[in-house]
Amino acid sequence: MSILVKLRLYIIGLLLLISFIFTGILVKIGKFSGFDKWLSSIIHHKRSSFLTPIMKFLDFIGSTYFVIGICLAILFYLYFVTKRRFASFLFIVVMIGERLLSEGLKYLFSRSRPDGSHLVEVDKHSFPSQHAMNSFVLYGILLFLLWTHLKSNKIKVVFSLLASILILAMGYSRIYLGVHHPSDILGGYLISAFWLIVIMLYTVHYKEKNEMPN
Repeated sequence: MSILVKLRLYIIGLLLLISFIFTGILVKIGKFSGFDKWLSSIIHHKRSSFLTPIMKFLDFIGSTYFVIGICLAILFYLYFVTKRRFASFLFIVVMIGERLLSEGLKYLFSRSRPDGSHLVEVDKHSFPSQHAMNSFVLYGILLFLLWTHLKSNKIKVVFSLLASILILAMGYSRIYLGVHHPSDILGGYLISAFWLIVIMLYTVHYKEKNEMPN
């Protein structure tokens, strides 16, 4: 990877971290409350007997137990089928790191859930959205691993679109179900993107170091 590309990744990562910190400060002092209520109201008015089961299904596939099951299946494939040991290690680090980030930030901010009806059961902490982080990091690292091995640009674009749709749908579902403020989703996306940038840079440095002659 060229120095220019790595520099761009560093800049993007820094901007993402700054944006998350700025978002967290605004959340902490209540400056997002007007925006959150406005956007939540618009989305809640879209509730229907058709959409609600779909949103609850998204809640299920973004839950911790389902994500753990998917992760175990992916790890089995990476380690035993494709024999990609470093990719397996990287995947474990990414997902465990995401979980620790999520739990730590939720404890740090201790933000209450939105008022009103919750269409699914949730714990008490709201910021950042763990479902949003789960989906962003899981599909994000899968995309990264696929992009480094797939040759067809068309297939890369298709997978990228599918991952983007799932990530955005997951965020929308959390607001729709009444269990998250929109700023919770934004915060989850920002910190997840930052975490993925960190992992990408680590991967680049690791591969460059190991490709160098002894």
